[in-house]
Amino acid sequence: MLKIAAQKNGVWSDVTEVTIEFVQIPENDTGTKVYVGKAVCAGAEGQPYDVKVKVTTVNGEIALLEDNGTEPIGDIDNAFWWGNSVMETEGMPSKLQGKNLKELLNARTTPSDNEEVKVDAISGATLSSDSVKYATIAALRSQPIEEGQGEITPPVIQSEKIVAPNSSAGSISVIMTGESGAEIRYTLDGSEPTEESSLISEIPPFYDEKGVVLEADTDTYPNGRIVVVKAAAFLDGKRSDTVIARYVFANPNQKHSYESGTFQGSYSDIQAEVEIESPNFDQKYYITNISLDYDSQQKYKSFLPELLSNVYLNQDTEGVATINGFETESQAVLAAIQNAIQKAFVAAQPVISIEPNKTQYVNDEEVTVTLSCPTNDTQIYYVVDKSDGITSGELSDFEENKILYNGSFTVKIENTDGGTVYIRAAAQTTDGKLSTIARKDLDFIKAVNENAFTVNGKNYGILADAVSALEQNGSGEIVLNDNIELLDSDKLPSVPCKIRSNEQQKYSIKGSILEANADITFDNVIYEINHIYANGHSVTIGEDVETSFSYWSYPSIYAGASYDAEETTIIGNPVITVNSGKFQLYGSGSGTTTVNGDVEIHIKGTAVAEVGGAYMNALVNGKVSVFVDDTATLEYFLGEQRGGSLTDIVLTIIGSPSLEGSTYRGSVNGTPKGTVDLSRATLTEEEIQKFEDFENIIKSETPENSEETSLIEDIKIDVSNEYELLDKTKESNIEESELEESEFISELSSNLKLQ
Repeated sequence: MLKIAAQKNGVWSDVTEVTIEFVQIPENDTGTKVYVGKAVCAGAEGQPYDVKVKVTTVNGEIALLEDNGTEPIGDIDNAFWWGNSVMETEGMPSKLQGKNLKELLNARTTPSDNEEVKVDAISGATLSSDSVKYATIAALRSQPIEEGQGEITPPVIQSEKIVAPNSSAGSISVIMTGESGAEIRYTLDGSEPTEESSLISEIPPFYDEKGVVLEADTDTYPNGRIVVVKAAAFLDGKRSDTVIARYVFANPNQKHSYESGTFQGSYSDIQAEVEIESPNFDQKYYITNISLDYDSQQKYKSFLPELLSNVYLNQDTEGVATINGFETESQAVLAAIQNAIQKAFVAAQPVISIEPNKTQYVNDEEVTVTLSCPTNDTQIYYVVDKSDGITSGELSDFEENKILYNGSFTVKIENTDGGTVYIRAAAQTTDGKLSTIARKDLDFIKAVNENAFTVNGKNYGILADAVSALEQNGSGEIVLNDNIELLDSDKLPSVPCKIRSNEQQKYSIKGSILEANADITFDNVIYEINHIYANGHSVTIGEDVETSFSYWSYPSIYAGASYDAEETTIIGNPVITVNSGKFQLYGSGSGTTTVNGDVEIHIKGTAVAEVGGAYMNALVNGKVSVFVDDTATLEYFLGEQRGGSLTDIVLTIIGSPSLEGSTYRGSVNGTPKGTVDLSRATLTEEEIQKFEDFENIIKSETPENSEETSLIEDIKIDVSNEYELLDKTKESNIEESELEESEFISELSSNLKLQ
């Protein structure tokens, strides 16, 4: 203790007491050590708060400085702490990097009565930055919380999220950074990283950071999984310590659900905070982050990451086992978390079961609805709406119209035009909280009259009967006498067929997905079929077909099969021809399908088309030839879509069809593909420039060449005519002796020369 007083003119001042502490500086400090520390910041608004840091040293020098849960109080301090990037890479971490405890202790604050210039010699600032320095000193004076033998700075692992839904779209981008020049390698199987382990790579979508993108694997892990990322840095034969991070792909809790928000709970001296959200905004709620108070985090750091990962995976504390060796402590932490999430508890969304369970229903079909909820002690309420009863474009208010569920009930559309029945249900717990609302839509097709289809002069009211009659004949026409809506389960004929309206009126044919079982032609109809899969057969759209307007896309015709078909490999040489209407046309099937054979696509008449040679990830083991006639419109062309592949593709332009789009490419897979043949085209230079990423472009001939070609064609015609005359002369039984053969040949030669 140092006591100081001043004397002037025999008068003594008050005594000032200053505590002086001498710190022992460790010598020859080697390896990697991790420390935590904190210091009080007075705050710009006079509201003190703790600045908390985590410090990693390598051989006694600061290698990493990270924030460890600082929570500034007041708007000004928050703005300064976060807005001025105090703890960003270029802030205090870079200023203190490479320094040791002795250098920090020897740093002095510049003495001055002017607070504006009274700055720290190292941090260059007062308040928060200065507090970071003292928190760092406090950390380095404490016992390390981790020790290792690493010789270089360990990597930093960061991610915007710890938890992601266990769905096909679930992914977590894990960013890893390290010291300049070091290679960062990682493992995902629990093993220690070596110089042969996976190297971090650029992360989409901006590719300006490196790491690894973790993805959900619902096939292998249907119940979710915990991914343990282990990473280490390597440089000039030296290795850092291993850094470990845990990430979770989770399913929503099946027994109950949660409210969205942040909830607090406590047990003993442990304070827990739980964040709950719906990452996909689909009414499925997940526990996405759990944090404890600072002291508890430090106290239980040895087992906390593993324990929290198990809570994330279960989406509850129920069923989570304690960590071996820390059973009592684990139970206390779980109790604090449970007290927090209990405040967010709501019933699980009810399950709506229907019988029969189909994607579409015939018009007069009756459907049985059963409701259930996996959460105990709940009541279920429901509302049924029908499309013909909706006038404002919105379903009725659930709270005002809900009905208490007392058992299964039946619904039907009761409208010959068809429509949709909307069923909604929610469960209510004893405290009055309603679950999220479950919903199921039942689509009923339009009713058709008993003479809707005609085959060979006989009328039928069901498509299946009309198809059966046609198949017995071996081929023919199905004539429509009414607007038709087809079920996904309806089957097209297995023999060549033409579908058209009767002579009096043009009718619509509507459907979602249809599979061709033989060559098929549509004409004189209003075409409202979303997708047709030709399955290697030929599909023809006649000259009098209308397609209905859509904001999203044109109806599509695929030469191959659907990605979810029983047989995805097709053998055949299909021809797709469209003479009218607006269509998307593909020389392949959809998704991971294969066509073994050559494909032709013809766009004629008034047709408007977007064309893809090979759909994404689809394969065509053959040549796709596309012909666009003079009067048609080609709005888009892509020979190979991303991941699609074909042996060859040739796009032939005839005359001057409309090219209204901006994309006319041979491939997007990195290598030019196929040929665009413009030899018979009449296009402007601007239109020709639209064609890109083709291996070959055959341009139309020059005017001089065109004249020569025309002259040659004329000569060929005249020669042909002369020989035809000679043949006719022979056929008329005129004796050759009666002809002056020499004169005939001379005249013929003269004519040819003149030509």
